[in-house]
Amino acid sequence: MGILLLIGIFVFNFTSVFGQETMKNAKVSLSFSEEEGVKKITALAVEEDGTPIEDLELSFYVERTFSLLPIGGFFNTTDENGEVAIDFPDDLPGDSEGNVKLVVKILESDLYNDLTVDASKSWGVKTIIDESEEERSLWAASANAPIPLVLATSGMILGVWIVFWFIISELYKISKIKES
Repeated sequence: MGILLLIGIFVFNFTSVFGQETMKNAKVSLSFSEEEGVKKITALAVEEDGTPIEDLELSFYVERTFSLLPIGGFFNTTDENGEVAIDFPDDLPGDSEGNVKLVVKILESDLYNDLTVDASKSWGVKTIIDESEEERSLWAASANAPIPLVLATSGMILGVWIVFWFIISELYKISKIKES
């Protein structure tokens, strides 16, 4: 029984190490075009020797503040030329100059290693910062809170600490009375 188990483990390890192909590296290049108001992102996936990769799934994203926003379809697979093209949405906000960071990834492919390619493009909607929002208000950041609110909050915190110190000092006086 033990010998069969050892043979089984050896055969399993032998096939898992030597029976599988090694993962390949792919190269992805991005190109951008704009025709009749439609913005297109085209990705070209090739092997290291320049052979186009067919039926490779690529994921397209736009980098946002806390995560990546998927764009394009759910399944973006390359054609026989190794290309896949998606339309870029017209309503994505960018920075103050309209720049957005585009990210293309190969994820969980059976034949190719994971890969991330990124590029910046000024296809986003320019974000205009309203200076009136930087004034002191209740909904502003703590650095721009109204002065009376800051003073009231600080006064309450100070009052609680004063009560704590008063109680501790009274307990100390009581303990001195009991000792004598």
